[in-house]
Amino acid sequence: MSEFALVARRTLYQRGPLRRALLDTSVLTSDVIAATTRREPSSFVAGARAGTVRCLIPVHVAEEVPRVLGDRHREGGGRFDLGRALDLWESQYLPVLYVVDATGLPQTPEARVLAGRDPSDVPMLLLAGVIAPVVIIGTDPDLLDSGLAVGAWRDLRSALGDVGVTEGRMADLERQADVLINITGNVVQGVMRRSGPKQLAVAAAVIAPVAGALYLRQRKRPRVGPQRQPWLPTLVEYASARLAVHVERHTRGEDRWRPAERGTPGDTLLHLVARTLVGSREPLTRTAIVERLGEAVPGVGHMVRMAAVLEVLTAHAMFVDVTGRGHWRVGRLGGR
Repeated sequence: MSEFALVARRTLYQRGPLRRALLDTSVLTSDVIAATTRREPSSFVAGARAGTVRCLIPVHVAEEVPRVLGDRHREGGGRFDLGRALDLWESQYLPVLYVVDATGLPQTPEARVLAGRDPSDVPMLLLAGVIAPVVIIGTDPDLLDSGLAVGAWRDLRSALGDVGVTEGRMADLERQADVLINITGNVVQGVMRRSGPKQLAVAAAVIAPVAGALYLRQRKRPRVGPQRQPWLPTLVEYASARLAVHVERHTRGEDRWRPAERGTPGDTLLHLVARTLVGSREPLTRTAIVERLGEAVPGVGHMVRMAAVLEVLTAHAMFVDVTGRGHWRVGRLGGR
């Protein structure tokens, strides 16, 4: 069994590197089937859309899901709407999944053991080996026996829901705070007089929800005479209470997600490049990769290091030049 990797703990204020998850066919088909009776998208889909998590699958999983959905529909006596399940897979799930070709990736001890039991799942562990630490979510017994996969996929889906909702709301608050700070600065500098109606409307939109909630709270708890509190401390108290709720929910989700991030990070250039790209929200050029890795790239001089990175990128099918002009990432989004 691989050691648990030491992953820096994320907080609501310091969200850290992009989470990454490898999803197995068993979990994806179960989640798609469950989604046929839900109105809201799965937390896997919502988290991937919001940038809370990078969801990756090997090529064989993308090919298996439609077939396995058909098998489960037939074996279960048609208990779910197969047409809707296939439509959800094509329209909601596949477009947010990064499909990765694991051909040529180095063997790992866990993959060697799995090869003797279920060769079809070997690409999952090969991919995990180069991007570790990563959460492998699957219910396949052979994957679970590797010690790297987590079978409690519903708990992890719920954890993504907790961290995704709270991080999304915090990001909104941060954007609103930036607007408010900018406008407040204008006030201090006497520029507010020259601000247009649109800027004032933005400020009102930022302040209105909190002010409205404060007004309702004061109506429910009226104070008279000297008992009435100043408005600023009351406003701060309200905002602090709301943030505390988000922090508690985020902590609850992170406490469930973090222990599932498993695998020992490799130190070869392949491992370094793979982790750099899979943790980036945007495709990266060779220059950006070299800048991020610094002296970890072997060789003396910028051109030598650029050549070393290019050799790794072009030697492994997992890396994709998405623009044809040297912007690289791990896998093809939606398989394209």
